[in-house]
Amino acid sequence: MKAVLRKVHRWLGLLMALQIVAWMASGLWFSIYPIETIRGEHLTRPPEELQVGSRARVPRELAAPAAMHKALDEHFAGDWALSSMQLYQWNGEIAWRVSGTSRGQAFVRLLDGDGSRVRPGLTAAAAEQQALEWLVKPGKIRSVEWIEQVEADAEVRGHAPPFWKVSFSIPESLNLYLDPWTGEILARRTARWRVFDFLWMLHIMDFDTRDDFNHPLLQLAAAAGLIIALSGVALWALTTTAFGRRRRSFAASKDRG
Repeated sequence: MKAVLRKVHRWLGLLMALQIVAWMASGLWFSIYPIETIRGEHLTRPPEELQVGSRARVPRELAAPAAMHKALDEHFAGDWALSSMQLYQWNGEIAWRVSGTSRGQAFVRLLDGDGSRVRPGLTAAAAEQQALEWLVKPGKIRSVEWIEQVEADAEVRGHAPPFWKVSFSIPESLNLYLDPWTGEILARRTARWRVFDFLWMLHIMDFDTRDDFNHPLLQLAAAAGLIIALSGVALWALTTTAFGRRRRSFAASKDRG
């Protein structure tokens, strides 16, 4: 029995050594840095600061349903359905932020406060300006890029293109991904986030999309790790002198009884 347990414990431990080290190292790293810091949330203002405030120029007449309906009809050629609408302050003016679906695709758009017009998408210059306004402290932009296609392992996976990518030299390593219609932040990416993403891939053992927490490799590795732990406990019990003495004493007392 002990020989079998030793072999199982030894060979499974050898096969799983690197993965167990990866689990421990990644878990330690995850516990050191708050997820908000990893995401770079401290580098940008929260979206609530863009909502309606006392300094906004409010139109005399807010959007009437008919005016908004007409503007959306023209923009989407009549094929649309709203799921939500919210009044926003945007660059000092009142705007409607509407979301819904058109031809099976989700959309978010900004309309003028009177509902008469869907605001045009951001140009490169507008995306650059909007990205700077999102920062808590003054920054310096390195590049602005229009993204139309995203690889499965890209740092902004999970967001459907197109969108703007604004890369900063100050703050160092920060990339902001902006919605092309509203200028809202879709994702922030920093050097710490990229380390997190790599370690997360090792942790969940999804080396393709890095998103599947139910990956078969993880299930097999977790089962192997459990066997290693249980076989180690069993070996300790079988080889510990004190434990063996108690077991023999218990057996002897049963025989006398």
